[in-house]
Amino acid sequence: MRAFFFVHVMKTAGTTFVRQLHQQFPDESIYPSRGIDWTSPTDVEAYINIPRLLSLSAVRTSQVRMYTGHFPFMVCDLIDPDLVTLTVLRDPVDRTISVLKQFKRREARFRDSSLESIYEDRPIFRFFVENHQTKVFSLAPEDNEVAINCGLTIDDGRYARAQANLSRVDVIGFTESYDAFIAQLRARFGWWQTGVDLSERANVSTEDWDVGPAFRDRIAADNAYDIQLYEYAKTLAVRSR
Repeated sequence: MRAFFFVHVMKTAGTTFVRQLHQQFPDESIYPSRGIDWTSPTDVEAYINIPRLLSLSAVRTSQVRMYTGHFPFMVCDLIDPDLVTLTVLRDPVDRTISVLKQFKRREARFRDSSLESIYEDRPIFRFFVENHQTKVFSLAPEDNEVAINCGLTIDDGRYARAQANLSRVDVIGFTESYDAFIAQLRARFGWWQTGVDLSERANVSTEDWDVGPAFRDRIAADNAYDIQLYEYAKTLAVRSR
């Protein structure tokens, strides 16, 4: 039976997509399933911990048809190189701003902080911002990281690995054209035959927190590898049509 792996890059509409996957697949066939894999409602490790995913029992693995989570691409090969891979990418500047808004909205310590001061928080920048999309596709087993929220300095070699891995993804979508991504999946795999509600979106930033052009330029300069990878992804998407 065909199985899939959704590489969920943070703040790209992935949570919306996972909710829609639950309209297509039975809960037990999706990893992680709240009734099986989560030990509590706040068990975020089920969604990010690499060793935990790789240690699933043979019985549980046999049930899974759709893997989801904030996992690097390399996990796909460690589970099964024949998995059908899906991902959604986002303009790196817009993704970063959305990340910052989420931290401001959800964490009390940032409630009164500007987005730029949150950006300058070292752990947040290293773990969740700095060339994050390139990190997702360049992390390797020999890095021995337990989760994607790690600091990883991207260089030309890692960027080349990210390009190579991204070129292997079966279906690449973009936040900016999310409906087209869903349409492609429906046409290719026959999912959501009775339709899918595209109006409901999860974790959308609606706050009117100002971001000026100088700050946007700074984000772009600091995330040059992500900018390149995003442009490369668009060429791959055109070729796959």
